[in-house]
Amino acid sequence: MLTKNTSEPILSLCWGSMEGVDLETFVAVAANAGFQAVTLNSAYYAEALRKGYKDNDVSQLLIDHGLTVSNIDPLFNWLPSSVRLDESDPISLCTQASMEEVFHLAHVAGTDIVNAPIGLANPDSEQQIIDCFATLCERAKLEQLRVSLEFMPFNQVANLATAVRIVEQAGCDNGGIMFDCWHHHRSGGKPEDILGVPGEKIIAMQLDDAMVQPMDDIVEETLNHRLLPGEGCINLVETLRALRSSGAKVIYDVEVFKATLRTEAPEKRAQLMFDAASAIIRQM
Repeated sequence: MLTKNTSEPILSLCWGSMEGVDLETFVAVAANAGFQAVTLNSAYYAEALRKGYKDNDVSQLLIDHGLTVSNIDPLFNWLPSSVRLDESDPISLCTQASMEEVFHLAHVAGTDIVNAPIGLANPDSEQQIIDCFATLCERAKLEQLRVSLEFMPFNQVANLATAVRIVEQAGCDNGGIMFDCWHHHRSGGKPEDILGVPGEKIIAMQLDDAMVQPMDDIVEETLNHRLLPGEGCINLVETLRALRSSGAKVIYDVEVFKATLRTEAPEKRAQLMFDAASAIIRQM
């Protein structure tokens, strides 16, 4: 299992950064670029099973490329209003995966973290989110798993403070926060906000950058116009320094949803992301 208690930074390539490639290509280009880890999702797993892979084949593929898995992202089905999409794109396939299936994939991949945004759900109240997150964490604990709650500025878990409040009120020691640099910046957050959060509450993070001028359509921006680390206006060096100062033990997941980057060959995309992230890490 991937240890989170290392003082050496570990760079992980998020599956969403490599949209449009298959599992074999994804892990190969990640390893060749220099990444030590990747994130996986239930869409990649379903594709592998359709190709005839067994669980041990998926595990061996990762081992053969010298990769570990930082987390399974996302787990959508944990709120009563969770939405199931019937299309065949990766996000739709993830909405179709059950909690049990995502937990199983975590075991196959050898990670102990599943990431749980609220997705397309429309919870009745913050209290419902708290109650459902507590239930999710309790079920995950039976599987020896941790759960990160991801905040996003366009839903009801809109910022770091809200995520902290929900996680604390849920009261589960295996519950924590996924800190995405883009989401934090677009929600009005600053690096110093991190210092007010107990480090052990931030258990995962995503590294990306943002344009100076926000787009009118924030969902369009988050899906197609994020920037490589260091390419935008977020003070990423101070953000990562604040995470380190807080005591957070995280893997640095590089998650860049950028339409123009998708036109590049997979090898070049992965290398651009590794090089950009490495340049930020060296300045910590």
